[in-house]
Amino acid sequence: MKMKNVFAAASASLILLLLASCSALQPVSTQTAPTQTAVVPPTTGVEYYFVTNKLLIPTTHEQAQAYALNVDGDAQHTPDNKFGDLFTLLTSAVPGVELQSTLDKAVSTGQVVSLHVIKADDPMNDQSVSWSIFLGKKAASAPKFDGLDKFTLDSAAPDSPPIIGSLTNGHFTGGPGTARVQMYLLGQLVEVDLVGVRLETDLSAKGCANGKLGGGVTVDEFRSKLLPAIAEGLNGITKLNNAQASSLLKTFDKDNNGTITAQELENNPVLMMSISPDMDLLDASGKFNPGQDGVKDSYSLGLGFTCVPAVFTAPLASIP
Repeated sequence: MKMKNVFAAASASLILLLLASCSALQPVSTQTAPTQTAVVPPTTGVEYYFVTNKLLIPTTHEQAQAYALNVDGDAQHTPDNKFGDLFTLLTSAVPGVELQSTLDKAVSTGQVVSLHVIKADDPMNDQSVSWSIFLGKKAASAPKFDGLDKFTLDSAAPDSPPIIGSLTNGHFTGGPGTARVQMYLLGQLVEVDLVGVRLETDLSAKGCANGKLGGGVTVDEFRSKLLPAIAEGLNGITKLNNAQASSLLKTFDKDNNGTITAQELENNPVLMMSISPDMDLLDASGKFNPGQDGVKDSYSLGLGFTCVPAVFTAPLASIP
């Protein structure tokens, strides 16, 4: 009986945080508009080609803070990573959930391929550097990540403009920009388009280390992609764990048909207790323009990564 009480408490905490992260019904305002600075794309430089060999989801509070970046560019330089808190609770409150190990397997087998092209005059110090991110097609065989792996770009993925930044003593800092990324959430493969992308990493011709990728997931992206993935992931848990099934279905399965839907999550009365998105990244017209209309419209996301040299062909139009 004691163990059941412990599990019930953990499940309740998980449910509240999941719903808190889902709510976009009551946007609130209050952010001073950051000053936008002009970026200058490089006109010359050497191109370096890399592939992500490690994509890191924060599964502890310390990791959530470590991977956080100031995505909205506020004057307080506040690090943003709301999803880091969600991922942390998922691994601590749901017995058996494996976010990082599942993602590790997808990357190591070539099922999730993220490609990078960096253009710089000097890989150590350069005030005008471009960093382009592309999704790759699934690899035919597991990559060795030895610098000789050959990849092909996913032609169905959009070409995002490169992130412009600078290199100082081998450390790259760049953004804001846009990028499409892949990740696993509760066992579901999800592609999301990030806005306000910031990127930091230690860089050399041999690859990148201590990388951090931050950006905003808009309310529309959350509702159309991440919320359904959360619902599907919760359904997977109910099928594998009878102890968790009762609590989850009782809370979310309004029509009692044994399946949790995204609509049931969004319309659940507990959403009234939820908090709003944490960043105002878009103006009234939907363009990236942080802090202009006072409406918090995006959820912050921060991931870690490393990369190694790779072989592939990138579209010339995407590399200034």
